[in-house]
Amino acid sequence: MKWTMRIVLTIGISTAMALGLSLLSNMELNTESSSPYTWSSHRGGQLTDKNLADMLVQVPLQMRIRRVELSMSRLSLDLSLPKNADTVTVYRDLYTLSQAMLNQTKNVDQVFVRVMDYSGGSDAASSQLVLAMVAQREFGKDMEKRAGDLSLIQLEQELQNRFRITYTSKWQQKYPL
Repeated sequence: MKWTMRIVLTIGISTAMALGLSLLSNMELNTESSSPYTWSSHRGGQLTDKNLADMLVQVPLQMRIRRVELSMSRLSLDLSLPKNADTVTVYRDLYTLSQAMLNQTKNVDQVFVRVMDYSGGSDAASSQLVLAMVAQREFGKDMEKRAGDLSLIQLEQELQNRFRITYTSKWQQKYPL
């Protein structure tokens, strides 16, 4: 009789532990989705060094990101201009990037973007600035249209009317009027 009671008690305790551990892992999965270290595109959140990569991966860009720096409420990015990129690609990426960073985050107030030409070599010393843009939250609040729905002229006007864009002589050589 003693052995039967011990076996039943051991089975009961083992079952309770297994059930408790399975509930604990389910609770852990539910809390991970609302963790501040992962990015949810459905709502605006705090952009940090820990979730910056998660956010940038969700932004559909044609140009490659070469450098990113987040400091306080300022995000700085360097984009690499491909040899065969046209003006639509550049403007669409600038619009998409500024729209995502200003409307889907709570703490980014300024986005600095440099479009760089690295065709002279792979190191930073051989790169040339093609275009620079400063986008501020106050001017990007109502950017509701998707970049794919806008024409080249609309994209250019939207960006120039909202943000500060500086074109270099390299831009004018590559994309003459």
